[in-house]
Formats: sequence, structure tokens, C-alpha cells
Amino acid sequence: MRATTRSLILAGALAIAWPAGGAEIAPTGDAPPPLPPPHDVRALLGQVDAEWHRRDEPGRLDEARSLLTRAEEAAPNDYGVLWRLAQLHFWLSDDPTLSGEEKSRLGKKAWEYGDRASAVNPKGVEGWYFAAVGMGNYSLGIGILKALGQGIEGKFKERLSRAESISPNFYAGGVFNAWGRFYFKLPWPKYDARKSERLLQKALQVNPVNVRGRVFLAELYEKEGRIKEARDLLEQAIARQPGSFGSYDVPEERRSQRRAREVLAELKKK
Repeated sequence: MRATTRSLILAGALAIAWPAGGAEIAPTGDAPPPLPPPHDVRALLGQVDAEWHRRDEPGRLDEARSLLTRAEEAAPNDYGVLWRLAQLHFWLSDDPTLSGEEKSRLGKKAWEYGDRASAVNPKGVEGWYFAAVGMGNYSLGIGILKALGQGIEGKFKERLSRAESISPNFYAGGVFNAWGRFYFKLPWPKYDARKSERLLQKALQVNPVNVRGRVFLAELYEKEGRIKEARDLLEQAIARQPGSFGSYDVPEERRSQRRAREVLAELKKK
């Protein structure tokens, strides 16, 4: 089959509407590599990435979103476009000021875009990872018990396991942060403090300056009554200067520091 014909068939298959709960998991097998996007789309994605690193500055996130919208219109089934849309919606869903309804809506969008990306390129880590963490925020938005009733646990584990198998250190410890938070958020008897601690410590081994990992571990220690250790971790998280040596994602660091200050203030009241 000629390459042009094969490309048209692939594009047609991917243009089918995706189910509301996310795309079906694609077999990894010997799937052909994703086709490169047109040159103008590659240029747009380069601009998106430049804006993304400054996304918590006024206007930058809106600009990144506008650029991604243009990229999606030009190449709606491109892997790079899809996983960046999943990343965008995860970031939006992770805003701590959101209502549960909005968190679940945006988390579901991240999950759906991530699944679409993985269907295009099952060997890419980004699709699996952002589908998993988007699913996590969807679950937090609707409530963990309701999410468990929808069978989310197995779906989350499948996607995050696939991400870990491809690139365990992806997102500067993000995979292990997600695992550790998963076992922290589960209700009894699924809640597992030891497993959560081990995985969050692994995230800090992967990325010793991981601010989110410190906040997550501090919240676990608070729940377990280890208040002194929790305070130490939060103070470490707050003391870090975003953008200094070892910085991995400045907007992410700043957002996590805001949460660290909130948790520390709560601890000081106890």
C-alpha cells in the first residue's frame, strides 16, 4: 500500500468521534510511527512550548491555548498536538481554586486528549501520562468513591503503568508523584501510607528538587501524625527559588509552593 493511501486511511480512522470516557487503549504491537506534522504546525508547537514555560505569567496561558487551537485545526490527529492539549487541560484542571464540577470537566478533557494521543502513538509516554493524571483530577472532581464505582482505578493504573514502562522518570518525577498520590487519596481499606511514602520518596530520588513531591509527602506525613517531618518538607519546598539550579518547571514549582504555604499555615494552627 502506498504511503499516501496509508496516511489517508489512518487520518480517516482517527477522525471518528471518540467515546466520552476516553478512547479505547490501542495495542502497542508494531504500530507505525506517527506521521510528522506539517511544517507550519511544527512552528506553532514550538511557539506553544515557549509560552508554556511562562504559562503562569499574565496572558501567556491564553496565548498557548490560542496557538494550540490553531494547531488542532490544522492537524487534529497529530500526536504532538494531542498530548499538548492533554497537558493543557491537566494544568487547568489542577487549579486548586476550581469547583469539583469544573475540575472533573477539565480532567476528563485531559484524559480524552491523552487517550487520543496514545491511539496515534502508543509508544509515546506523554499520552499515557496525561491521560492518567487527567483521570486523577476527574476522579477528585466527582469524588473518589463515585470514581471507584465507575471503574476508574483499573483504568488509571493501566495508563500510568504504560507511562512508567516507557519512561519512568518522565516529567521530573511526575510518574511517581502520581502513584504516591493515588495511594494517598484512596479510601480505606485501599489507602496505603507505606506504598505512598515509598513512591513519593522515589519521586524525590528522581528529582531531588521536586516541590510537588515534597508537598505530597508532607500531606501524607500530616495524615499519619508525623508533624515535624511534614513541617520540614514544607519549609524545604517554600525555601526553593523557582528557576534556580535544577529547576524543572517554574510555573509548576510556584503553584506547588503556594500549596506548601497553605498546608504549613494549617499545621501551625494545630
